Amino acid sequence: MSKILTWLRIIRPPIVFISCLGGLVGALNSASHLQLSPSLSQIIMVILGAAFLSAGLMIHNDVTDLKSDKINRPHKPLPKNLIKTKTARLTGIALMLISIIIALLVNIRENELVNWNCGMLTFLIVVVGLYYNHYGKYQGILGHIAVSFGVGAIPYWGAIAVFPTELLIMFPLALAIFTQEIGREIMVNAGDFTGDLKAGFKTLPIQIGRKKSMYIALIFYLLFIPLYPLPAFDWLGLGVPKIFGSLYLIGGGVFALSLLLTWILTYMVVIKNDEKKTWAAFELYERTGTRVMVILFQVFLLFEIFY
Repeated sequence: MSKILTWLRIIRPPIVFISCLGGLVGALNSASHLQLSPSLSQIIMVILGAAFLSAGLMIHNDVTDLKSDKINRPHKPLPKNLIKTKTARLTGIALMLISIIIALLVNIRENELVNWNCGMLTFLIVVVGLYYNHYGKYQGILGHIAVSFGVGAIPYWGAIAVFPTELLIMFPLALAIFTQEIGREIMVNAGDFTGDLKAGFKTLPIQIGRKKSMYIALIFYLLFIPLYPLPAFDWLGLGVPKIFGSLYLIGGGVFALSLLLTWILTYMVVIKNDEKKTWAAFELYERTGTRVMVILFQVFLLFEIFY
């Protein structure tokens, strides 16, 4: 039992849950817009594909984060040697490969066709994820962009998993999520500053300093505000499909305000120059708080299906 709990910890259940829920949001909202109904088999495949993909990337990330985690999070399974590093690495890669297979076969029962579009996207997410895990932590903002690509792609992945020819239907939402996630990743790494510095990582906070990087993160948080309404209200006149309505706008507005609030609360602690309190603030507001708000935002998106 303890071994099972250890593996559950390393796959980071909150992130797996967010990935599965995000994939469902993309698939179900696309189906609602197209006035089509995905089969139970497709829904199950979307959940499994998202779960294996996120779990594999998270396990592999813990392997490459080991030097930093020994300082920042020594309680995690790998720093405590509860799971062998080699075992974790192989398991992570295996789960990612399974996710690619699932993406290719997600519609095989319905139309007997291989979903090459979703398979290629999944492969790309894996490649970008591996790039980040091995090299992105040493390449400043490029690393943060790499992580954000995978996060932004979640609803887009869910959409083309079930509707492989609808390549633009979830793109505006994916772009908005991608933009704010760059800011969030910078903030998370600003919290990990001490351990990342000792591990030799070159994240943006390490390169330009914690406070300056927080200002850059704020820019991306602010950019999310004009972008998120596009799938409900095409104020730019680009011909963006109206996928969502008022519930989405409310949820997105609450999410945008929460990003700004967590930034302010964290910054107020940072300027006091108390490293212990700063670490706690980043963990509470930027890591845990924003994850909770992401889930709430996704719930608003699910309610849109029935509204």
